[in-house]
Amino acid sequence: MTETNIEQPPYFHQWSYTVETDETSIVLPDGCTDIIVISNDESEISGLHSTSWDISPRRVRLRAGTSLTGFRLRPGATIDLRDLGTEAYSAANLAAQISSVVRHDQEITQIIDDLGLPGRSVAELAKQQGVSERTLQRHFKGLSLPSPGFWRQLGRARRAVQALPCRVPLTEIALEYGYSDQAHMTREFVRWFGKTPVQLRRDHATLKDLAQPGLGNWSSQAVL
Repeated sequence: MTETNIEQPPYFHQWSYTVETDETSIVLPDGCTDIIVISNDESEISGLHSTSWDISPRRVRLRAGTSLTGFRLRPGATIDLRDLGTEAYSAANLAAQISSVVRHDQEITQIIDDLGLPGRSVAELAKQQGVSERTLQRHFKGLSLPSPGFWRQLGRARRAVQALPCRVPLTEIALEYGYSDQAHMTREFVRWFGKTPVQLRRDHATLKDLAQPGLGNWSSQAVL
């Protein structure tokens, strides 16, 4: 997969992928939605699709000859496909369109980032905002975003998984990222990524996928 960083504004990363042979890919939760243009070598017609927030690993079957161009939105950013119009889709015009219609609440983005930090809780962040937990939850719902609990649990797991390559003992990683013990972290990794920390530590391809910009590690630089 080829990634292209969009610098201004940093609300999405553009990527592309061409399927050489029929395959089944595993999509892991990253706290992002993607706007994807799909085309194939049998037709010049392209389709525009939007993914949702994954809550567990998802299998995607891809046919040989399929070309995908995607725009991965920053965690918390949303787009209504109707705002993109009905003209012929291309990477060039979509990048400009997405920049003009993406919906992004800076305050919510900061809350989403903070929710995945060790020791932070929904109640604490709601208090900092001067609202109740229920009001904060309603605010997320009103923006068509998953609940604060989703961002807290997935954000913590994605931050913790970034520490696996450093070879620090798993018990230390679990405690550093706010899990009660290694077993707790293992359950959460299986829930979100379908594998235990031990399995992921040996799976360099999956760790590379998890290092792509997403919840807990969104940056101005894409991992190629």
